[in-house]
Amino acid sequence: MARENYLVFARKWRPQTFEDVVGQEHITRTLQNAIANNRIAHAFLFIGSRGIGKTTTARILAKALNCLSVDKPTTQPCNNCDNCRAIAEGNSMDVIEIDGASNNSVDDVREIREHVRLTPSRSRYKIYIIDEVHQLSAGAFNALLKTIEEPPPHALFILATTEAHKVPATIVSRCQRFDFRRVPIPEIVRLLRQILDKENIKYTDEALFAVARAAEGGVRDAESVLDQLVSYAEGEITFQHVFDVLGLVDWQVLHNLCDAILNKDIASELNIVEDVVASGKDLGQFVQEILRYFRNLLVCKTAPTELLGLPEEEIALMQAHAEKFSLTNVIRLVEQFADLTKGFDSQLAQRIALEALLIRISKRTVETSIDELIEKLMALSESGAAPSSTPTPRPGLGAKLAQNAAPVRQKPSKVEASPKNLGEVWQKIADTAEVDMSCRIGIDAANPAKIEGDTLILEFDPQKPQPREFLERPESKKAIESALATVTSNLTAFRCQLASQTAASQQPKHANGPNPALGESVSAQEAKAALNDPHVAKVVDVFKGKIVDIRKKNNHDE
Repeated sequence: MARENYLVFARKWRPQTFEDVVGQEHITRTLQNAIANNRIAHAFLFIGSRGIGKTTTARILAKALNCLSVDKPTTQPCNNCDNCRAIAEGNSMDVIEIDGASNNSVDDVREIREHVRLTPSRSRYKIYIIDEVHQLSAGAFNALLKTIEEPPPHALFILATTEAHKVPATIVSRCQRFDFRRVPIPEIVRLLRQILDKENIKYTDEALFAVARAAEGGVRDAESVLDQLVSYAEGEITFQHVFDVLGLVDWQVLHNLCDAILNKDIASELNIVEDVVASGKDLGQFVQEILRYFRNLLVCKTAPTELLGLPEEEIALMQAHAEKFSLTNVIRLVEQFADLTKGFDSQLAQRIALEALLIRISKRTVETSIDELIEKLMALSESGAAPSSTPTPRPGLGAKLAQNAAPVRQKPSKVEASPKNLGEVWQKIADTAEVDMSCRIGIDAANPAKIEGDTLILEFDPQKPQPREFLERPESKKAIESALATVTSNLTAFRCQLASQTAASQQPKHANGPNPALGESVSAQEAKAALNDPHVAKVVDVFKGKIVDIRKKNNHDE
């Protein structure tokens, strides 16, 4: 006995009217208005990723134009007349569907040109639906060009593609372009729920959200996964079933990896990778899941958790882990794991890259302290308040940055500035001024040259003029003049000028000896090494700064 033909969900529940198309209202509404107002174009270009309704919408448009239930094109095809049924089944003589991948030669297009002149056999329009049109050869596009531009009155072309950039501009300009969107997760879930309800199949909402996320905006992909789940579950479809069918790594594995990263436990990290490989999982997919996991942590720290579409117990676990990371740390991890999603030649290369990244993350010390410092500086900047106490960061670059960014404020007794003590006075002013990082760079680069009345003259190296610009900003000027009034009894203003080339090369940094906050000059080789240091590059990039001088650290900075 012949078995009964089974229709997969993607075919069985394929939309048959404009209203049934999910997530493309901006397109279906435009097409319906065009039909109602008799403004039907002769060529359409449907653009979008796979499985989101391009060919389905083309068929519905063909039915709307050729439906026999009325004497003119209609926005509501009946789906019962001979034309509607033939188009839905794909065997209409007047609606020709062509696969551009396998019919992409000049001869194939010439055949279309020869037949397009013939009038429809039993319809108003002869409609050509060319799927994956970007696969046509250059010669085929040229052969199609004139026909697309001026087809016979009874002919209409609907071109569909997933790669719009491969369609020549000469073709695009002759069509009405419609860009199909990826379908949002809630709309896919609503569609899946409708299908399962009609099929009398039990399910959990967590499972449907998991399917929708895995489909990444593709309706057909979601329906295909649903088909597999119905066969696999043999009952209610659950969240765990989705993980099993899609071959995903269990959430607990990702939580364990997150804990290992937090604890800098390299052995556990490598064991987790080994277990994933041993279980036969694809490492590229595993990296994608890690990236999605840390993206979810980022959402937990910055947005409503409803965006996650996860079960409540999973959201609680995600929030608990998110609280253990700083925001900048999560952002950095997302960026680093995103880099790992790029193509690798082999599973071995992917594994080595993943293990190397996990080790580098766990061995990081200085960068973590820099990230923590950046967050504190941002918080202080937003609140406008000075820190109540100075943190004690790790020795090294992070500590030096923290000293520069939030120096200890001591209220000095007023002194009379003179040429003899000008260097010491300027250092006190530098310690007192409430300034930002760029102004701090300007202060360190300034040379207090002389006093003119109640004005301090600051000179700058003419080869490095940018620090001078930092000090001449209104907010910097206000802060430094306030410090002048606080520290000295005879200075209330300052003026910046560039030193002469001779003076700049012969004169020490400060009139009263070197600035005690700076160390000795370094050799060219040492300067080059410092500039190539990735930690230095990170600080310059974060603060959008510019290196104006390189010095050795004094012993009192240790």
